[in-house]
Amino acid sequence: MVATVREHRIGDVRWTVVSGSREAAFRALGSYAAGDIRTVLAGLPSWPLAERARRSPVLFRAVESASQVEHPDAYAELMALAAGAGVPFDDLLLANLRGDLGAGDGTGCTDLAWVGSPSLLGHNEDGAPVFDGIGRLLTLLIDGEPGVCVWWYPGFLPANTVTLTTHGLVWGIDSVSVVTPSPCAGRHFVARTAQRASSVAEAVSVLRSRPSAGGFAYTMGQVGSPAVTVVEKAGSETAVTTVGSGLSWHTNHFRQLSPQWDVAPEESLARAEVCAHLAPAAPDAKWLVSALTGEVYRSAAGGDPLMTLSTVVTDLADGTVTVVPRGGAPLHARVADLASGDVDAVGALNGATAPGGSGVSVEVRPTWEGP
Repeated sequence: MVATVREHRIGDVRWTVVSGSREAAFRALGSYAAGDIRTVLAGLPSWPLAERARRSPVLFRAVESASQVEHPDAYAELMALAAGAGVPFDDLLLANLRGDLGAGDGTGCTDLAWVGSPSLLGHNEDGAPVFDGIGRLLTLLIDGEPGVCVWWYPGFLPANTVTLTTHGLVWGIDSVSVVTPSPCAGRHFVARTAQRASSVAEAVSVLRSRPSAGGFAYTMGQVGSPAVTVVEKAGSETAVTTVGSGLSWHTNHFRQLSPQWDVAPEESLARAEVCAHLAPAAPDAKWLVSALTGEVYRSAAGGDPLMTLSTVVTDLADGTVTVVPRGGAPLHARVADLASGDVDAVGALNGATAPGGSGVSVEVRPTWEGP
């Protein structure tokens, strides 16, 4: 098995492109990002997670078993990532299940969408300060599967942030802490499986049919269609809302599923209040970027443990994407180019004529050659 990892930097955005067979690709990615993965594991507050797993070993192993049985490909990816990085698999598994073992996983994010002309979908990726400077765009070109681009946290399955695919699917995910998790698969595993869908309807079908221990809220769209769909998922429950027109927002508590599922954090309620009062005069991508990098931007200050690490806004009409890394200049791209790893096209759109030219740096890593 052979896989290749290529590292690019276009302006202020770091972009890793991985191609090859599943196991080889994730082993290669783990080997390449081993230092960052260890930094993440050392910087995460892992002891509460370990204690939670020890206090509820039956739930922990039930969630692990369901993840392996119901999502074998994603489970194999995490195993290969750990093997490539040379870190214990249980450490990565526990980090990836941090939102599946009870309330208080400490993760966030905000999604804003506008349905109109044009329809827009925007996502703020909020995470712990340990991820600042380590997170990056990651494109996965796994043999026989649609290309997928995400904002990646090293050590995590590439599924829990924002997703762009070669089928034109676009979505952002907001974490929701479930008070009493179900003994189902981890939510990262469910989200990773959904990335193979060819349409929003198919993705919704996947989410309806795949229970998850923890909670996620998806704000979904597809390039070429003005529709926006919001899906809330916890346990075997799924709430699907089609946004007819105007503004849609989501933070870190459920709006459609029963309140018995979660506890709404005060910080999430505060951002929700801001979102609910947004009133754009002329909504466009520039306005949505401004709203996400202004009114609901987080800086891990004043008692807030999280910061906004990146902002991604997509125009669903023409598939243009704006990526704003924390503290950096915007990157402009197209969904199809990010999802397919077309560095030349993205570089040209941002003033670079070719890889290695102005604004673009490419490093080809050695291939991973497995058995």
